[in-house]
Parts: sequence; C-alpha cells; structure tokens
Amino acid sequence: MQLNRINNRVNRAVVVFGLCLLMTSCKKKFTDPPPLGSPDIVANTTIRDLKARYTVLGTTLAITDDAVIGGVVSCDDKSGNFYQQIAIQDSTGGLLLRIAGNNLYNNYPVGRKIFVKCKGLYLGDYGRMIQIGGGVDVVNGGVTLLAVNLQDEHIIKGGLNQPIVPLVVTVAQLTTNSQDPYINTVVKLQNFQFNSAELTKNYADDGASGNRIIESCTSPATNKITLRTSNYSNFATIPVAQGNGEIIGVYSIFNSTKQFTIRDTTDVRFYNPRCGGSGSSGSINLGTTSPFLLDFNNIGSGLPLGVYVKQDATATAVGNDGTIYNGTLSGKTSWSQTSLGFKNFASATGLTATSTSTEQDASANRALGFRQTGTVSTGGDPGAAFAFQLANTTGKSNLQFAFQLQSLDGSTTGRTTTWRVDYGIGSNPPSFTTVTTNPASLTTVIGTFANTLVTVNFGSTLNNISQPVWIRVVTLTGTSGSGSRPSTAVDDVKFSWN
Repeated sequence: MQLNRINNRVNRAVVVFGLCLLMTSCKKKFTDPPPLGSPDIVANTTIRDLKARYTVLGTTLAITDDAVIGGVVSCDDKSGNFYQQIAIQDSTGGLLLRIAGNNLYNNYPVGRKIFVKCKGLYLGDYGRMIQIGGGVDVVNGGVTLLAVNLQDEHIIKGGLNQPIVPLVVTVAQLTTNSQDPYINTVVKLQNFQFNSAELTKNYADDGASGNRIIESCTSPATNKITLRTSNYSNFATIPVAQGNGEIIGVYSIFNSTKQFTIRDTTDVRFYNPRCGGSGSSGSINLGTTSPFLLDFNNIGSGLPLGVYVKQDATATAVGNDGTIYNGTLSGKTSWSQTSLGFKNFASATGLTATSTSTEQDASANRALGFRQTGTVSTGGDPGAAFAFQLANTTGKSNLQFAFQLQSLDGSTTGRTTTWRVDYGIGSNPPSFTTVTTNPASLTTVIGTFANTLVTVNFGSTLNNISQPVWIRVVTLTGTSGSGSRPSTAVDDVKFSWN
C-alpha cells in the first residue's frame, strides 16, 4: 500500500514535470520576432485575368471557383483619404477591395503582400471602376463591404514592406477603360503642378471633398488630371503645394473622369519653381506713377509677370492655363499658322496685311496672340482669355485700361470672334463682371486685318481694392460664321489712374 502511494506520487511528479517542460517549450517569448516570409498559399490567377471575367458594367458577378489572387497593398486608410477600402496590385494591374472596418492599415498597410481567396466574393463596378466585395449592393449598385468576421477567411496576410515602384506615365497613357491595367496602381506624373486657379485652395473643401486640377508644363490644357482628396483626410485643410515637380498616387476613374489620389502629402514632391505652363506667375504691381505700360517685345523669354493666358474661361471661372503653341513662346509664329495655341506674333503696328512671314519674323514689335480651333472647350472657342492680375489698386482711383486688339490673319475668309472685357476681385474670383468698352463691339475676323485701340474706364468700381484684381480680354461665346477661326492678338497694354 505504501509502495503504491510512493509510485503514485512519483508518477504525478513526472507528469507535472513533463507538463512544465511542454509549456516552457511551447510558450512564445515576447522577444521572438514575428513570422516572416510568405504564408502557405499561392495565387493561381492574376488581377488582370480576374478583372477580365467582369464583362458587363452595371452588374455583379459571383466568383464560384477557387480563384486566388495575390498583390501588394498600394493604398490604405491611414491618412483618411481612403475609407473602408484598400487597393492591391500585381504585375498585371490593380484592384480595389471593399472592406468593412476602420484603421485597416493596422492589418493591411501599404507594402504588405496579401492573398485573396475569391470564392464567395463578388465583382462589380462603381462609376465603371471594377471592385471586389462581400456581396451585392442592391441599393447603390456594385458590391458591398466584406464583413469583419469574414476577412480572415478571404484575406491571407503575407510579408510586410514589399517594394512598390511607381510607373512613370503621362495622362494620355491613362484611359477610362475599366480594364486599364493602370487603374488602382501606383503611378508617377513628372513635371506637374497645380493649375494656377487652385493655388489659393486647400487640398479639400470645407465640408466636401476636393477636386483640384494638376497639369503638366507641356500642353497643360490637355495634359491635366483631377486630383481627388477626401475632406476626411488628415491633410484636407492644408494648402496645396505651390511649386512644380513629380507627384505619386493611385490612378482611378469615375465614369469618363480620370482621377488621381495621393496617399498623403509626401506623395506630392513639387519642390521646384513653377514651370512656364502658361509662362507666367505672380501679379502686376502698378507702382506709384501712372501710367503702367506693358508691351510684349520680349515675349520670346516668356510672359511678363502677372500676365496669364487662359482657356476654359467662363463668367464664373478664370479658366485653366492655356496651351502654348509648341510649349514655348520663344519661337516666332506667322499670323496664318492655324494650329491651336497662344503664340509669339509680330504686332500689327508697322506692318500690313500682306507682310510676309520673313517680314513678320524680322519685326521687333511683338504681340501676344492666340489661334482658336474647333476642338471642344480646349480649342478656345469659346473660353480663350488674355488675363492680367493686378496685385491690388490700393490708393488708386478711376482705373483705366487700354490695349490694341489685333485681327491678324487676312489670308482667307471665315469666322468672327466676339471679345469682351471683364473683371473679378480676389485671387480666384467667384464671378466676373463685363464692362463697357470703346468701341462697344470687339471682334476679330479671319480675312480682316485690323489694329483697334480699345479703352475702358472703370470709374470708381475698382477704387482702392486691397485684394488682387483680374482684368480679362475674353471670348465667352462661340465664333459665328463658318470656316477657319481668326488669329487674335493684344499689344501695348496701358493701366492708368488718378
């Protein structure tokens, strides 16, 4: 009996000792590193091939096979500029994942490799952009969020800090085709800046998301894209970057609109001085002695400070920076040159309608000109403007404005452009007011060579304004007639005051 008690005690001691050894060997030390490497799963299809299954926009497609995609997270919700969604990309393209929850970056930060088990999920689209989610959204269309309790079942986490090298692209390479491989991938635009009309704004609006135009120095009227920023982002109230450089972001679409979204402001690397674009910046300081005179004889070196050329101008918008013919004003252009753009023309002063191209090039008297084309909106018909930004009119009264309006191309007959003079107050005026001119009707006509002195008396309207003042020579109605459009120029600008 005593022996049995001893044996039982020994046996219990052995069991306890063994359990202790087992617990000690299995317990994970806090100093142990987290698991590294890839999980026990591989992708059996690409993002491109999965998206290719989705062929009918506006519908949803259930994934019923054991498809698995893998990719690196390209954007997360850390800055608040993305919400309940992440994007992943592989070598073939990108895809947006709609996921329920907040602070997704804790599990799915940018640079993490993840694998998505697609069986039981759905493909759909929102504004033509393909997405993957947990179900069918019968109210709003597209797909619903993948519920929190299902995320570990479908999303397998891989290694962190996987490199993402942005592909350098141009806006022309980015399309609104739903299958575009650049959609939901990280890309880079070079030699870009914010449109001048955006420079007084923050990344987002008060209480609303912000749509800001960024544009290339080369053909800014066409090589531009919408930068979209959520008003919930942690940089929404930060003023936009003022310089020029490169910008990195995730490309997306909404119907026919191309969109660009940054992860945070470190993606904006506008560290260089603003480029020519329209060739101008700043404001005109009228000084203390009237009049202030402005000619364009040195236009080959760029536009004078405070002089802007605009397209897409309206009665409520100053317009976007205009297209410079061949990207620079350094080259002289003949009056009969028919390509779109603002140009370095010979002034009509001292020349005749029959002056040859050689005679025009030899003239030291230059004018700032524009040739309209029939391209919708960006062709300047309507919406072209010669714009002057005065820093202020502090201490000045009875402001007057004069210039030569020139109709230069007499080589053929065609359309008539009607111009007006208007003004707006502030860095980015909410509206413009048309003023009376002498002569009252301002037109340029192809087939007619003319050099007309135009004068404007603002009276007391612009007396002692402490804010910037915009004054424009602008066409806000389409050309009349048929045939080609005229070459129009302005020269010998004069501001005077009491």
